Amino acid sequence: MHRDRAVRSIAAVLCALAGVCAQAAPPTLEEILKPSLHEIVKISPDGRYVAATLRKPENNQNRMLLVIIDRETNKPVRILDPEEKAEISRVWWVNNERLFVMSTWAGNSVQQYYLDPRVIAINVDGTRIRGFYASIVDTLVDDDRHILIERCAKQTHKGCKTYVQKVVEDGKTGPRIADAPAIDTSFFTDNAGNVLFATAWSDDRIQRVWIRTGEDWEIFNDESQSGVEIGLIGTSRDDSKVFILTERKEGPDAIERMDLATRERVMVMSDPKLDPAFVLWSADGRQPIGAAYGVGVPRARFWDATDPDAKLLRGMEAAFPDDAVAFANGSRDGQHIVVKVWSDRDPGSFYMLDRKTRHMQLAARVKPWLNPEAMARNLPIAFTARDGTELHGYLTMPLATTSPPPLVVMPHGGPFGVMDEWGYDEESQILAANGYAVLRVNYRGSDGFGQAFERSGYRQWGLKIMDDIVDGTRWAMNGGRIDPRRVCIWGTSFGGYAALRGVTREPDLYRCAISTAGATNLIITRKWGDTHQSEWGRNYLDEAVGDDEKALFDQSPVKHVASIKANVLLVHGNHDRRVSFEHARAMVAAMEKAGKPMETFFFDDETHGIYGEENRREYYGRVLKFLRANLGAE
Repeated sequence: MHRDRAVRSIAAVLCALAGVCAQAAPPTLEEILKPSLHEIVKISPDGRYVAATLRKPENNQNRMLLVIIDRETNKPVRILDPEEKAEISRVWWVNNERLFVMSTWAGNSVQQYYLDPRVIAINVDGTRIRGFYASIVDTLVDDDRHILIERCAKQTHKGCKTYVQKVVEDGKTGPRIADAPAIDTSFFTDNAGNVLFATAWSDDRIQRVWIRTGEDWEIFNDESQSGVEIGLIGTSRDDSKVFILTERKEGPDAIERMDLATRERVMVMSDPKLDPAFVLWSADGRQPIGAAYGVGVPRARFWDATDPDAKLLRGMEAAFPDDAVAFANGSRDGQHIVVKVWSDRDPGSFYMLDRKTRHMQLAARVKPWLNPEAMARNLPIAFTARDGTELHGYLTMPLATTSPPPLVVMPHGGPFGVMDEWGYDEESQILAANGYAVLRVNYRGSDGFGQAFERSGYRQWGLKIMDDIVDGTRWAMNGGRIDPRRVCIWGTSFGGYAALRGVTREPDLYRCAISTAGATNLIITRKWGDTHQSEWGRNYLDEAVGDDEKALFDQSPVKHVASIKANVLLVHGNHDRRVSFEHARAMVAAMEKAGKPMETFFFDDETHGIYGEENRREYYGRVLKFLRANLGAE
């Protein structure tokens, strides 16, 4: 069978196996919440096989399996089942005939899934099944027999002193090639498998990066001296240069290229306002070729626009003007490529590209039952906060409305190191499908705009961060886009705190609030939950949240419940270790003492968020019912 013809049929094969194909119908809550059909598509080094995760009901469970398809015959040759209450979540091709897979497993008493540290090695034909425990450092693209793994040499009360070992591909013993310079170190290698760098963070939240010189390590970046963190991206194809993502004390992060022989560093990519949205890799995955930028559709920028892969990717962007595009992975020679395409209306599609013929066809969609034309767009917005700070975010409008719709403001979690991005957002789509506009604001403290912008949110949980959210709400209320009389605020984690803080600070602005897994008393945050249990976590709380208990309590919703006029829905999981259930108890007690009504919805089998399929359906159904009662919608 001709290869292109096989490519055209991969999507049909996966569709037939799952029994789910595309439908052109407006999305229901059930359809939006339905778990992804595919999440991973990877091609073998020689381009013969495709390994794709596939969700399919087995034994009354909706599990994520792995299907291996022979592109020559266009038939599945192997289906790997991770067994009961598990999902395949990581896949590596080790060579043309062998894969590594890892699975996530459901907890015994909770719905959240956790990664199984065991690696399963298996051949395409189902033989030589092995299991071993290790952290994979490098699968060694040019070595079909060996891999690099990280192992613990000595466990201490502060963590593990690790080393890198080169072993045969089923995890057996081999030479120890590099010892870590510090506790809990991560390693960075080049294409040839040479260990070049090591990175670790101290308990005082200082990053240190070492460079390997022979058998020794020397400090390459000490944040206590430089004032910035760096991230190691990848090396050039010939391993002579390394690309580094570096913070700057003012302004967004930049990308530098360093000559490993001379250590000369040259900036190759930066933007006056934005961090890179993501790094772009060559078709064979051997070197980074650029980065994508944009608050709307991210668009590629290349340090060498004449690179053949850069030209190819630029052509694909032209073919998908409303979508983000990137090489997901490719064959060893870069001739057969898996291309990932996604947008604010499509959680993702995978295409197979034959480089020689330039023929590209759909292989799989993440959620093929969703019709992108029936989904709402995330429109980038910008406004100026009360102190003159420029802020960005997204406004999602329902597709069909005859009058200004009600608005739901959705602060993201974190608040630090997290941001709202352009792309498919499930909760925004749920709300838009039910007639609501959605506002998401990247308040100060958000990721994506540089170190200084993120740190400007430190110790500002209930102060300037809330100013930004309130200013965004008022911006959206002006101009006739939404109905200013019908506005609610809903969030999870820090967003849940912000929802409660919003209705205590601005009792006349929001008609209702939904807090999921949100902090209610910032003093409890310092005494309960998992963050304060480590020295690193305690230092983080002091630096980023604050150490003045009087000031923290002043910013806590429980102190100000008497000012609440809005209706409140409080949601929490009893097994939440990040934001302890003590927060929910404190809010219930404070509201009862103040004589304020409040709806509660607690889950006995959830952690920090809502994970179980049945629980998610019940949760979002309850949220929509609450919003209808308080806002109504067309």
